[in-house]
Amino acid sequence: MNPVIKPINRKYGFTLTELLVVIVIVAALAAITSTLVLRMKKSANQAVTTANLRQIGVALIAYTVDKGRFPSLDGDPVWDRAIIANLGYESPLPGNAAINRSAYPTLENSAKIFTTPEDKEKRDPAFYARSFAIVPWTTNSSNGTWFRGWKDRPFNVGVPYSVLNAPEKAAMVVQGHHGIGGGTANYLGSGSHAYKDMGGPVKTLGITQQVLFADGHIEKVSNRMTTSQFVAKYWPGTIGNVN
Repeated sequence: MNPVIKPINRKYGFTLTELLVVIVIVAALAAITSTLVLRMKKSANQAVTTANLRQIGVALIAYTVDKGRFPSLDGDPVWDRAIIANLGYESPLPGNAAINRSAYPTLENSAKIFTTPEDKEKRDPAFYARSFAIVPWTTNSSNGTWFRGWKDRPFNVGVPYSVLNAPEKAAMVVQGHHGIGGGTANYLGSGSHAYKDMGGPVKTLGITQQVLFADGHIEKVSNRMTTSQFVAKYWPGTIGNVN
């Protein structure tokens, strides 16, 4: 007679150690995925900034071709109003105050070019925001700052592009604004557009911010750079005499 083979009772399931290993692996994968998503989002936002800067640069150069100089502080609209026609909006934009959305609803598409998703500064939503600023050598601004203009040109009169013999060294438009993070808000169409102090720091930006140069190339510049360092490296001092 064959002996009766008793079935072996096995309990199926995970041990505590196995569960802990799975939890650790899932947490690690979640952390890696989250980091990758954040990096991808940051990269996408930076790409939007770059694309918008390039469009603004093309519009500014088109303006100089038409007018023979950059927008002026004397008699011209604020720089963004001055070039808006080169960005697809041809209706007049009178005044020099922040542009109300309800008064100009069709401006939305062109206004977006002056913003970037990297700009986290809180503003009044009734007005169009602006995430960039023009460097004042273009307008030869006499505002008493480091960026005071060229001695051999009349103050507050736009500088001709033809004067530049080293446009690759002439910072033209910057991401950010001298008031963001503790000063005048940066609204589309408004004054206070001259970028006075690269050394801020601009609290709403990270370690770097993008700068568009007069030759069309873009650089990432340290957000901790002082005004004097910025002037020494990116101001067209070798092109004209700077006060």
